[in-house]
Amino acid sequence: MSTINIGDKMKKRIISLALVLFLIFSSLSFRIYLLSVKNIYSVSTTNTLKTNTIALSRGNVYDRNLKRITNSKEKYIACIKPTAKSFVEIERLLNKTQVETELKKGHLVTVTVPDADYFKESNDILTLTTFERYEGNLLSHILGYCKANKGEYGIEKYYDSILTKASGSISLKYHCDALGRVLNGEPTEVYNDNYNNASGVVLTIDKDIQKILENALINHNIEVGCGVVLDVETSDILACASLPVIDRTNLEETLKNENSPFINRAFSGYSVGSVFKIVTAASALENGASDLIYECNGSIKKSDNTFNCNKKDGHGEMDLKSALTYSCNPYFIELSCNVGGEKLLKTAQSLGFNSPTNFGNGYFTDKGNLPEREELNSSASIGNLGFGQGSLLATPLQIANCYATVANGGNYNEPSLIKGFVDEDEKLTSSNKKTSKRVLKTETCNILKEYLLNVVTTGTGKPAFTSLFLSCGKTATAESGQYDKNGVEISHSWYVGFFPYENPQYVICIMKENGVSGSSDCAPVFKEVAEDIYIHNRMQS
Repeated sequence: MSTINIGDKMKKRIISLALVLFLIFSSLSFRIYLLSVKNIYSVSTTNTLKTNTIALSRGNVYDRNLKRITNSKEKYIACIKPTAKSFVEIERLLNKTQVETELKKGHLVTVTVPDADYFKESNDILTLTTFERYEGNLLSHILGYCKANKGEYGIEKYYDSILTKASGSISLKYHCDALGRVLNGEPTEVYNDNYNNASGVVLTIDKDIQKILENALINHNIEVGCGVVLDVETSDILACASLPVIDRTNLEETLKNENSPFINRAFSGYSVGSVFKIVTAASALENGASDLIYECNGSIKKSDNTFNCNKKDGHGEMDLKSALTYSCNPYFIELSCNVGGEKLLKTAQSLGFNSPTNFGNGYFTDKGNLPEREELNSSASIGNLGFGQGSLLATPLQIANCYATVANGGNYNEPSLIKGFVDEDEKLTSSNKKTSKRVLKTETCNILKEYLLNVVTTGTGKPAFTSLFLSCGKTATAESGQYDKNGVEISHSWYVGFFPYENPQYVICIMKENGVSGSSDCAPVFKEVAEDIYIHNRMQS
Protein backbone atom coordinates (compact mmCIF):
# COMPACT_ATOMS: atom_id res chain seq x y z
CA MET A 1 0.00 0.00 0.00
CA SER A 2 1.48 3.33 -1.20
CA THR A 3 1.65 6.57 0.80
CA ILE A 4 0.44 9.94 -0.80
CA ASN A 5 2.41 13.07 0.02
CA ILE A 6 -0.29 15.83 0.22
CA GLY A 7 2.28 18.64 0.57
CA ASP A 8 3.91 17.85 -2.78
CA LYS A 9 0.59 17.83 -4.61
CA MET A 10 -0.32 21.21 -3.13
CA LYS A 11 2.99 22.69 -4.24
CA LYS A 12 2.46 21.48 -7.80
CA ARG A 13 -1.01 23.07 -7.92
CA ILE A 14 0.31 26.41 -6.66
CA ILE A 15 3.10 26.41 -9.22
CA SER A 16 0.65 25.60 -12.03
CA LEU A 17 -1.71 28.37 -10.92
CA ALA A 18 1.15 30.90 -10.71
CA LEU A 19 2.29 29.95 -14.21
CA VAL A 20 -1.22 30.45 -15.59
CA LEU A 21 -1.52 33.84 -13.87
CA PHE A 22 1.89 34.90 -15.21
CA LEU A 23 0.87 34.00 -18.74
CA ILE A 24 -2.41 35.91 -18.41
CA PHE A 25 -0.71 39.07 -17.08
CA SER A 26 2.06 38.82 -19.68
CA SER A 27 -0.55 38.63 -22.41
CA LEU A 28 -2.40 41.64 -21.02
CA SER A 29 0.81 43.66 -20.72
CA PHE A 30 1.77 42.87 -24.26
CA ARG A 31 -1.66 43.93 -25.52
CA ILE A 32 -1.41 47.18 -23.56
CA TYR A 33 2.05 47.80 -25.05
CA LEU A 34 0.76 47.19 -28.59
CA LEU A 35 -2.16 49.51 -28.00
CA SER A 36 0.16 52.14 -26.63
CA VAL A 37 2.57 51.97 -29.56
CA LYS A 38 -0.31 52.00 -32.00
CA ASN A 39 -1.80 55.12 -30.42
CA ILE A 40 1.55 56.93 -30.51
CA TYR A 41 1.92 56.14 -34.16
CA SER A 42 -1.65 57.23 -34.83
CA VAL A 43 -1.15 60.60 -33.07
CA SER A 44 2.11 61.36 -34.85
CA THR A 45 0.58 60.78 -38.27
CA THR A 46 -2.71 62.63 -37.69
CA ASN A 47 -3.37 64.87 -40.70
CA THR A 48 -4.42 68.28 -39.27
CA LEU A 49 -5.44 71.27 -41.39
CA LYS A 50 -3.78 74.33 -39.86
CA THR A 51 -4.59 78.00 -40.54
CA ASN A 52 -1.81 80.59 -40.30
CA THR A 53 -2.97 84.23 -40.47
CA ILE A 54 -0.43 86.16 -42.53
CA ALA A 55 -1.91 89.68 -42.43
CA LEU A 56 -4.87 91.61 -41.03
CA SER A 57 -6.56 94.61 -42.58
CA ARG A 58 -9.24 97.14 -41.71
CA GLY A 59 -11.13 99.79 -43.64
CA ASN A 60 -9.11 102.25 -45.66
CA VAL A 61 -8.55 105.97 -45.11
CA TYR A 62 -8.41 108.12 -48.27
CA ASP A 63 -7.47 111.68 -49.07
CA ARG A 64 -9.88 114.08 -50.80
CA ASN A 65 -8.83 112.76 -54.24
CA LEU A 66 -9.40 109.14 -53.18
CA LYS A 67 -5.69 108.45 -52.91
CA ARG A 68 -5.05 105.88 -50.24
CA ILE A 69 -3.44 107.14 -47.06
CA THR A 70 -3.55 103.69 -45.46
CA ASN A 71 -2.66 100.43 -47.19
CA SER A 72 -0.89 102.35 -49.95
CA LYS A 73 2.45 100.57 -49.70
CA GLU A 74 2.86 96.91 -50.70
CA LYS A 75 4.58 94.49 -48.35
CA TYR A 76 5.76 91.07 -49.56
CA ILE A 77 5.69 88.04 -47.26
CA ALA A 78 7.37 84.78 -48.27
CA CYS A 79 5.82 81.62 -46.79
CA ILE A 80 8.52 78.94 -46.73
CA LYS A 81 7.83 75.21 -46.37
CA PRO A 82 10.52 72.94 -44.81
CA THR A 83 11.86 71.19 -47.92
CA ALA A 84 15.32 70.54 -49.29
CA LYS A 85 14.74 73.09 -52.03
CA SER A 86 13.80 75.76 -49.45
CA PHE A 87 17.07 75.29 -47.59
CA VAL A 88 18.91 76.21 -50.79
CA GLU A 89 16.70 79.23 -51.54
CA ILE A 90 17.04 80.87 -48.10
CA GLU A 91 20.79 81.36 -48.48
CA ARG A 92 20.02 84.94 -49.59
CA LEU A 93 18.22 85.92 -46.40
CA LEU A 94 19.96 88.08 -43.81
CA ASN A 95 18.18 86.19 -41.03
CA LYS A 96 18.95 82.85 -42.64
CA THR A 97 20.05 81.15 -39.38
CA GLN A 98 16.81 81.92 -37.59
CA VAL A 99 14.69 80.77 -40.52
CA GLU A 100 16.78 77.63 -40.93
CA THR A 101 16.29 76.71 -37.26
CA GLU A 102 12.51 76.84 -37.62
CA LEU A 103 12.55 74.92 -40.88
CA LYS A 104 14.56 72.12 -39.25
CA LYS A 105 11.76 71.77 -36.73
CA GLY A 106 9.41 71.12 -39.63
CA HIS A 107 7.60 74.46 -39.25
CA LEU A 108 6.29 76.73 -41.97
CA VAL A 109 8.14 80.08 -41.75
CA THR A 110 6.96 83.52 -42.88
CA VAL A 111 9.46 86.29 -43.61
CA THR A 112 9.25 89.77 -45.17
CA VAL A 113 11.13 90.11 -48.46
CA PRO A 114 11.90 93.24 -50.54
CA ASP A 115 9.88 92.35 -53.64
CA ALA A 116 7.43 89.84 -55.05
CA ASP A 117 10.08 88.12 -57.19
CA TYR A 118 12.66 87.67 -54.44
CA PHE A 119 12.02 83.92 -54.52
CA LYS A 120 10.97 81.90 -57.55
CA GLU A 121 7.32 80.93 -57.22
CA SER A 122 7.03 77.23 -56.34
CA ASN A 123 5.15 74.79 -54.13
CA ASP A 124 7.90 75.22 -51.52
CA ILE A 125 7.96 79.05 -51.25
CA LEU A 126 4.87 81.15 -51.82
CA THR A 127 5.17 84.98 -51.80
CA LEU A 128 2.03 86.92 -50.85
CA THR A 129 1.37 90.60 -51.51
CA THR A 130 0.04 92.38 -48.41
CA PHE A 131 -0.03 96.05 -47.41
CA GLU A 132 1.63 98.23 -44.79
CA ARG A 133 -1.06 100.01 -42.78
CA TYR A 134 0.91 103.27 -42.58
CA GLU A 135 3.24 105.15 -44.89
CA GLY A 136 5.94 105.92 -42.35
CA ASN A 137 4.79 108.65 -39.96
CA LEU A 138 2.74 110.50 -42.57
CA LEU A 139 -0.26 112.25 -41.00
CA SER A 140 0.50 110.58 -37.66
CA HIS A 141 -1.68 112.85 -35.49
CA ILE A 142 -4.69 112.99 -37.80
CA LEU A 143 -4.69 109.35 -38.85
CA GLY A 144 -3.55 108.01 -35.48
CA TYR A 145 -2.72 104.37 -34.83
CA CYS A 146 -4.11 100.97 -33.82
CA LYS A 147 -3.35 98.32 -31.26
CA ALA A 148 -4.36 94.74 -32.08
CA ASN A 149 -6.24 96.06 -35.12
CA LYS A 150 -8.36 98.40 -32.95
CA GLY A 151 -8.19 102.17 -33.28
CA GLU A 152 -6.54 103.95 -30.34
CA TYR A 153 -5.94 107.52 -31.57
CA GLY A 154 -7.10 109.97 -34.23
CA ILE A 155 -9.29 108.86 -37.12
CA GLU A 156 -8.43 105.24 -36.30
CA LYS A 157 -10.07 105.73 -32.89
CA TYR A 158 -13.05 107.96 -33.63
CA TYR A 159 -14.06 106.12 -36.79
CA ASP A 160 -13.08 102.67 -35.49
CA SER A 161 -16.55 101.16 -35.94
CA ILE A 162 -16.60 102.00 -39.65
CA LEU A 163 -13.02 100.84 -40.22
CA THR A 164 -13.50 97.66 -38.19
CA LYS A 165 -16.62 96.76 -40.14
CA ALA A 166 -14.43 96.42 -43.24
CA SER A 167 -11.80 94.27 -41.48
CA GLY A 168 -10.31 91.26 -43.20
CA SER A 169 -7.42 88.81 -43.24
CA ILE A 170 -5.27 86.77 -45.56
CA SER A 171 -4.31 83.28 -44.35
CA LEU A 172 -2.55 80.09 -45.37
CA LYS A 173 -4.16 76.70 -44.88
CA TYR A 174 -1.87 73.67 -44.93
CA HIS A 175 -1.61 70.15 -43.53
CA CYS A 176 0.61 69.25 -40.58
CA ASP A 177 0.94 66.57 -37.92
CA ALA A 178 0.03 66.97 -34.25
CA LEU A 179 3.49 68.35 -33.51
CA GLY A 180 3.00 71.18 -36.00
CA ARG A 181 5.32 69.70 -38.63
CA VAL A 182 4.30 70.48 -42.19
CA LEU A 183 3.31 67.44 -44.22
CA ASN A 184 5.10 67.77 -47.54
CA GLY A 185 3.27 66.77 -50.66
CA GLU A 186 0.02 68.26 -49.37
CA PRO A 187 -1.32 71.44 -51.05
CA THR A 188 -1.08 74.92 -49.46
CA GLU A 189 -4.17 77.08 -49.89
CA VAL A 190 -4.28 80.89 -49.72
CA TYR A 191 -7.49 82.08 -48.06
CA ASN A 192 -8.61 85.70 -48.52
CA ASP A 193 -11.31 86.73 -46.07
CA ASN A 194 -12.28 90.28 -47.12
CA TYR A 195 -8.62 91.36 -47.00
CA ASN A 196 -7.95 94.95 -48.12
CA ASN A 197 -11.62 95.83 -48.51
CA ALA A 198 -11.91 99.21 -50.23
CA SER A 199 -14.56 100.57 -47.82
CA GLY A 200 -13.52 103.38 -45.53
CA VAL A 201 -13.30 107.05 -44.58
CA VAL A 202 -12.46 109.92 -46.95
CA LEU A 203 -10.67 112.92 -45.43
CA THR A 204 -10.51 116.50 -46.70
CA ILE A 205 -6.70 116.12 -46.60
CA ASP A 206 -4.73 116.45 -49.83
CA LYS A 207 -1.96 113.86 -49.53
CA ASP A 208 0.45 115.81 -51.75
CA ILE A 209 0.00 119.05 -49.78
CA GLN A 210 0.35 117.09 -46.55
CA LYS A 211 3.77 115.86 -47.66
CA ILE A 212 4.75 119.40 -48.69
CA LEU A 213 3.83 120.72 -45.23
CA GLU A 214 5.58 117.95 -43.30
CA ASN A 215 8.76 118.31 -45.34
CA ALA A 216 8.85 122.10 -44.91
CA LEU A 217 8.49 121.86 -41.12
CA ILE A 218 11.40 119.43 -41.00
CA ASN A 219 13.48 121.47 -43.46
CA HIS A 220 13.20 124.53 -41.18
CA ASN A 221 13.96 122.62 -37.98
CA ILE A 222 10.56 123.05 -36.34
CA GLU A 223 11.15 120.39 -33.67
CA VAL A 224 8.11 121.34 -31.55
CA GLY A 225 5.26 123.05 -33.35
CA CYS A 226 2.71 122.56 -36.08
CA GLY A 227 1.27 123.66 -39.39
CA VAL A 228 -2.21 123.83 -40.94
CA VAL A 229 -3.30 124.40 -44.54
CA LEU A 230 -6.94 125.31 -45.24
CA ASP A 231 -8.97 125.71 -48.40
CA VAL A 232 -10.10 129.37 -48.34
CA GLU A 233 -13.52 128.81 -49.88
CA THR A 234 -14.63 125.85 -47.73
CA SER A 235 -12.24 125.80 -44.72
CA ASP A 236 -11.53 122.15 -45.52
CA ILE A 237 -8.33 121.01 -43.81
CA LEU A 238 -5.96 120.21 -46.68
CA ALA A 239 -2.95 119.45 -44.48
CA CYS A 240 -2.26 119.28 -40.76
CA ALA A 241 1.01 118.34 -39.09
CA SER A 242 2.25 118.39 -35.50
CA LEU A 243 5.77 117.85 -34.22
CA PRO A 244 7.21 115.74 -32.73
CA VAL A 245 5.47 112.98 -34.69
CA ILE A 246 3.97 109.88 -33.14
CA ASP A 247 6.34 107.01 -33.92
CA ARG A 248 3.86 104.23 -34.57
CA THR A 249 6.65 101.63 -34.58
CA ASN A 250 7.71 102.53 -31.03
CA LEU A 251 4.84 103.96 -29.00
CA GLU A 252 6.62 103.28 -25.71
CA GLU A 253 9.57 105.50 -26.62
CA THR A 254 7.19 108.13 -28.01
CA LEU A 255 5.46 108.20 -24.62
CA LYS A 256 8.78 108.94 -22.90
CA ASN A 257 9.55 111.94 -25.13
CA GLU A 258 9.54 115.07 -22.94
CA ASN A 259 8.12 117.10 -25.84
CA SER A 260 4.79 115.22 -25.63
CA PRO A 261 4.36 113.85 -29.17
CA PHE A 262 0.83 112.63 -28.40
CA ILE A 263 -0.44 116.23 -28.31
CA ASN A 264 -1.83 117.40 -31.63
CA ARG A 265 -0.61 120.98 -31.38
CA ALA A 266 -2.69 122.16 -34.34
CA PHE A 267 -5.84 121.41 -32.32
CA SER A 268 -4.54 122.67 -28.96
CA GLY A 269 -4.90 126.11 -27.37
CA TYR A 270 -1.92 128.51 -27.27
CA SER A 271 -1.13 132.13 -26.55
CA VAL A 272 -1.32 133.73 -29.98
CA GLY A 273 -0.03 137.28 -29.72
CA SER A 274 -0.07 139.57 -32.73
CA VAL A 275 -1.80 137.24 -35.21
CA PHE A 276 -4.95 138.12 -33.23
CA LYS A 277 -4.57 141.79 -34.21
CA ILE A 278 -6.52 140.99 -37.38
CA VAL A 279 -9.56 140.40 -35.15
CA THR A 280 -9.09 143.76 -33.40
CA ALA A 281 -8.65 145.47 -36.76
CA ALA A 282 -11.78 143.78 -38.14
CA SER A 283 -13.81 144.80 -35.10
CA ALA A 284 -12.62 148.40 -35.44
CA LEU A 285 -13.56 148.50 -39.13
CA GLU A 286 -16.97 146.91 -38.46
CA ASN A 287 -17.73 149.32 -35.62
CA GLY A 288 -16.50 152.61 -37.09
CA ALA A 289 -13.40 152.92 -34.90
CA SER A 290 -10.68 152.38 -37.49
CA ASP A 291 -9.63 155.99 -38.06
CA LEU A 292 -7.37 156.12 -35.00
CA ILE A 293 -4.09 158.01 -35.42
CA TYR A 294 -1.73 157.26 -32.54
CA GLU A 295 1.77 158.43 -31.60
CA CYS A 296 3.81 155.40 -30.45
CA ASN A 297 6.74 156.36 -28.20
CA GLY A 298 7.70 152.80 -27.22
CA SER A 299 5.15 152.04 -24.50
CA ILE A 300 1.61 152.70 -23.32
CA LYS A 301 0.08 152.78 -19.84
CA LYS A 302 -3.38 151.39 -19.09
CA SER A 303 -4.87 150.91 -15.59
CA ASP A 304 -1.47 151.36 -13.96
CA ASN A 305 -0.01 148.69 -16.30
CA THR A 306 2.74 149.60 -18.75
CA PHE A 307 2.88 147.74 -22.06
CA ASN A 308 6.00 147.94 -24.22
CA CYS A 309 6.21 148.10 -27.97
CA ASN A 310 8.31 145.64 -29.97
CA LYS A 311 10.29 148.70 -31.09
CA LYS A 312 11.96 150.16 -28.01
CA ASP A 313 12.03 153.75 -29.27
CA GLY A 314 8.52 153.55 -30.69
CA HIS A 315 7.12 153.69 -34.21
CA GLY A 316 6.03 157.32 -34.16
CA GLU A 317 2.72 158.25 -35.77
CA MET A 318 0.68 155.17 -36.65
CA ASP A 319 -2.61 154.50 -38.44
CA LEU A 320 -4.30 151.11 -38.74
CA LYS A 321 -2.42 150.10 -41.90
CA SER A 322 1.04 151.00 -40.61
CA ALA A 323 0.32 149.60 -37.14
CA LEU A 324 -0.62 146.24 -38.68
CA THR A 325 2.37 146.39 -41.04
CA TYR A 326 4.89 146.87 -38.23
CA SER A 327 2.88 145.13 -35.50
CA CYS A 328 2.74 148.10 -33.11
CA ASN A 329 1.43 146.90 -29.73
CA PRO A 330 0.58 150.30 -28.18
CA TYR A 331 -1.55 151.20 -31.21
CA PHE A 332 -3.66 148.03 -30.91
CA ILE A 333 -4.01 148.44 -27.16
CA GLU A 334 -5.38 151.93 -27.70
CA LEU A 335 -7.53 150.75 -30.62
CA SER A 336 -9.10 147.91 -28.61
CA CYS A 337 -10.02 150.33 -25.83
CA ASN A 338 -11.69 152.57 -28.41
CA VAL A 339 -13.64 149.61 -29.80
CA GLY A 340 -14.63 148.29 -26.38
CA GLY A 341 -14.34 144.85 -24.82
CA GLU A 342 -17.89 143.73 -25.57
CA LYS A 343 -17.69 144.50 -29.30
CA LEU A 344 -14.25 142.92 -29.53
CA LEU A 345 -15.53 139.74 -27.89
CA LYS A 346 -18.51 139.62 -30.24
CA THR A 347 -16.25 139.84 -33.31
CA ALA A 348 -13.96 137.12 -31.95
CA GLN A 349 -16.88 134.80 -31.20
CA SER A 350 -18.32 135.28 -34.70
CA LEU A 351 -14.95 134.17 -36.10
CA GLY A 352 -15.08 130.87 -34.21
CA PHE A 353 -12.95 131.66 -31.15
CA ASN A 354 -13.93 129.91 -27.91
CA SER A 355 -15.71 127.14 -29.87
CA PRO A 356 -14.37 123.63 -30.46
CA THR A 357 -14.38 122.17 -33.95
CA ASN A 358 -16.45 119.00 -34.27
CA PHE A 359 -15.19 116.39 -36.74
CA GLY A 360 -17.93 113.89 -35.91
CA ASN A 361 -18.11 110.68 -33.87
CA GLY A 362 -16.87 112.46 -30.73
CA TYR A 363 -13.75 113.91 -32.36
CA PHE A 364 -13.37 117.50 -31.10
CA THR A 365 -10.55 120.02 -30.95
CA ASP A 366 -9.80 122.26 -27.96
CA LYS A 367 -12.02 125.32 -27.81
CA GLY A 368 -9.28 127.72 -26.72
CA ASN A 369 -10.26 130.51 -24.34
CA LEU A 370 -11.79 133.94 -24.69
CA PRO A 371 -11.99 136.04 -21.54
CA GLU A 372 -15.46 136.46 -20.09
CA ARG A 373 -17.10 139.86 -20.48
CA GLU A 374 -16.73 140.36 -16.72
CA GLU A 375 -12.96 139.91 -17.03
CA LEU A 376 -12.69 142.88 -19.39
CA ASN A 377 -13.33 145.31 -16.55
CA SER A 378 -10.36 147.60 -17.16
CA SER A 379 -8.54 149.25 -20.03
CA ALA A 380 -5.53 147.02 -19.30
CA SER A 381 -7.53 143.79 -19.68
CA ILE A 382 -9.16 145.04 -22.90
CA GLY A 383 -5.75 146.16 -24.18
CA ASN A 384 -4.26 142.74 -23.44
CA LEU A 385 -6.93 141.09 -25.55
CA GLY A 386 -6.46 143.68 -28.30
CA PHE A 387 -2.97 142.48 -29.12
CA GLY A 388 -3.60 138.78 -28.43
CA GLN A 389 -2.30 138.37 -24.88
CA GLY A 390 -3.80 137.91 -21.40
CA SER A 391 -6.01 134.88 -20.86
CA LEU A 392 -6.69 134.50 -24.59
CA LEU A 393 -5.91 131.06 -26.01
CA ALA A 394 -6.62 129.81 -29.52
CA THR A 395 -5.72 126.78 -31.59
CA PRO A 396 -3.65 127.13 -34.77
CA LEU A 397 -6.72 125.76 -36.59
CA GLN A 398 -8.86 128.61 -35.20
CA ILE A 399 -6.26 131.20 -36.22
CA ALA A 400 -6.02 129.71 -39.72
CA ASN A 401 -9.81 129.70 -40.08
CA CYS A 402 -10.05 133.34 -38.92
CA TYR A 403 -7.75 134.34 -41.80
CA ALA A 404 -9.70 132.09 -44.18
CA THR A 405 -12.84 134.06 -43.31
CA VAL A 406 -11.09 137.32 -44.19
CA ALA A 407 -9.61 135.80 -47.37
CA ASN A 408 -13.00 134.64 -48.70
CA GLY A 409 -14.72 137.98 -48.14
CA GLY A 410 -16.24 137.53 -44.69
CA ASN A 411 -17.99 134.17 -45.03
CA TYR A 412 -17.35 131.87 -42.06
CA ASN A 413 -17.21 128.07 -42.44
CA GLU A 414 -16.50 125.61 -39.68
CA PRO A 415 -13.32 123.66 -40.56
CA SER A 416 -13.86 120.15 -41.91
CA LEU A 417 -11.72 117.02 -41.76
CA ILE A 418 -14.18 114.38 -43.03
CA LYS A 419 -15.28 114.55 -46.66
CA GLY A 420 -17.34 111.36 -46.66
CA PHE A 421 -17.24 107.58 -46.88
CA VAL A 422 -16.71 105.00 -49.62
CA ASP A 423 -18.15 101.53 -50.04
CA GLU A 424 -16.31 98.44 -51.28
CA ASP A 425 -16.72 99.70 -54.86
CA GLU A 426 -15.08 103.01 -53.82
CA LYS A 427 -18.33 104.91 -54.41
CA LEU A 428 -18.22 108.15 -52.41
CA THR A 429 -21.04 109.27 -50.16
CA SER A 430 -20.35 112.83 -49.05
CA SER A 431 -20.99 113.83 -45.43
CA ASN A 432 -19.48 117.29 -45.71
CA LYS A 433 -22.67 119.33 -45.84
CA LYS A 434 -22.31 122.75 -44.26
CA THR A 435 -23.50 126.27 -44.79
CA SER A 436 -21.52 129.51 -44.76
CA LYS A 437 -22.55 132.49 -42.67
CA ARG A 438 -21.48 136.06 -43.26
CA VAL A 439 -19.71 137.50 -40.23
CA LEU A 440 -17.71 140.37 -41.77
CA LYS A 441 -18.48 142.89 -44.49
CA THR A 442 -16.80 142.39 -47.85
CA GLU A 443 -15.44 145.93 -47.62
CA THR A 444 -13.84 145.15 -44.24
CA CYS A 445 -12.11 142.08 -45.69
CA ASN A 446 -10.85 143.93 -48.77
CA ILE A 447 -9.22 146.57 -46.56
CA LEU A 448 -7.65 143.90 -44.32
CA LYS A 449 -6.31 142.01 -47.35
CA GLU A 450 -4.63 145.19 -48.59
CA TYR A 451 -3.07 145.80 -45.16
CA LEU A 452 -1.89 142.20 -44.82
CA LEU A 453 -0.30 142.43 -48.27
CA ASN A 454 1.66 145.40 -46.98
CA VAL A 455 2.89 143.30 -44.01
CA VAL A 456 4.56 140.94 -46.51
CA THR A 457 5.91 143.50 -48.96
CA THR A 458 7.30 146.06 -46.48
CA GLY A 459 6.63 144.93 -42.89
CA THR A 460 7.42 142.15 -40.44
CA GLY A 461 6.32 139.46 -42.91
CA LYS A 462 8.99 140.15 -45.55
CA PRO A 463 10.68 136.73 -45.05
CA ALA A 464 7.46 135.21 -46.47
CA PHE A 465 7.71 137.21 -49.69
CA THR A 466 8.10 135.26 -52.93
CA SER A 467 8.51 136.44 -56.49
CA LEU A 468 6.09 133.76 -57.75
CA PHE A 469 2.92 135.46 -56.48
CA LEU A 470 1.62 138.01 -53.99
CA SER A 471 0.51 136.85 -50.55
CA CYS A 472 -0.89 138.29 -47.33
CA GLY A 473 0.20 137.47 -43.80
CA LYS A 474 0.92 138.36 -40.20
CA THR A 475 3.67 137.51 -37.73
CA ALA A 476 3.53 137.03 -33.96
CA THR A 477 5.80 136.27 -31.05
CA ALA A 478 3.48 135.43 -28.17
CA GLU A 479 4.39 135.41 -24.49
CA SER A 480 3.25 132.08 -23.07
CA GLY A 481 3.34 132.79 -19.33
CA GLN A 482 5.62 129.75 -18.97
CA TYR A 483 9.29 129.89 -18.01
CA ASP A 484 12.31 127.73 -18.77
CA LYS A 485 14.77 126.42 -16.15
CA ASN A 486 16.72 129.70 -16.35
CA GLY A 487 13.66 131.77 -15.51
CA VAL A 488 13.28 133.13 -19.07
CA GLU A 489 9.72 133.36 -20.37
CA ILE A 490 8.99 131.03 -23.28
CA SER A 491 7.54 132.64 -26.39
CA HIS A 492 5.72 130.97 -29.28
CA SER A 493 6.36 132.10 -32.85
CA TRP A 494 3.57 132.39 -35.42
CA TYR A 495 3.02 133.19 -39.05
CA VAL A 496 -0.35 132.94 -40.78
CA GLY A 497 -1.16 134.07 -44.28
CA PHE A 498 -3.02 133.31 -47.50
CA PHE A 499 -2.32 133.35 -51.23
CA PRO A 500 -2.56 134.33 -53.99
CA TYR A 501 -3.55 137.88 -53.12
CA GLU A 502 -5.86 138.46 -56.11
CA ASN A 503 -7.89 135.28 -55.62
CA PRO A 504 -6.98 133.59 -52.32
CA GLN A 505 -7.12 129.80 -52.36
CA TYR A 506 -4.97 128.62 -49.45
CA VAL A 507 -4.40 129.66 -45.85
CA ILE A 508 -1.22 128.46 -44.14
CA CYS A 509 -0.62 128.76 -40.39
CA ILE A 510 2.75 127.87 -38.86
CA MET A 511 3.49 127.81 -35.12
CA LYS A 512 6.75 127.05 -33.32
CA GLU A 513 6.97 126.51 -29.58
CA ASN A 514 9.80 128.28 -27.76
CA GLY A 515 10.66 130.32 -30.81
CA VAL A 516 12.58 133.53 -31.46
CA SER A 517 10.15 135.41 -33.72
CA GLY A 518 7.43 134.77 -36.25
CA SER A 519 9.51 136.53 -38.90
CA SER A 520 12.57 134.33 -38.53
CA ASP A 521 11.01 131.03 -37.42
CA CYS A 522 7.72 130.68 -39.28
CA ALA A 523 7.51 133.09 -42.24
CA PRO A 524 10.17 131.13 -44.20
CA VAL A 525 8.16 127.93 -43.65
CA PHE A 526 5.06 129.63 -45.05
CA LYS A 527 7.09 130.70 -48.09
CA GLU A 528 8.33 127.16 -48.81
CA VAL A 529 4.91 125.56 -48.37
CA ALA A 530 3.18 128.22 -50.52
CA GLU A 531 5.78 128.01 -53.29
CA ASP A 532 5.69 124.19 -53.34
CA ILE A 533 1.89 124.16 -53.52
CA TYR A 534 2.00 126.70 -56.34
CA ILE A 535 4.59 124.67 -58.29
CA HIS A 536 2.71 121.42 -57.62
CA ASN A 537 -0.52 122.89 -58.99
CA ARG A 538 1.27 124.22 -62.08
CA MET A 539 2.68 120.77 -62.76
CA GLN A 540 -0.75 119.16 -62.37
CA SER A 541 -2.46 121.54 -64.80
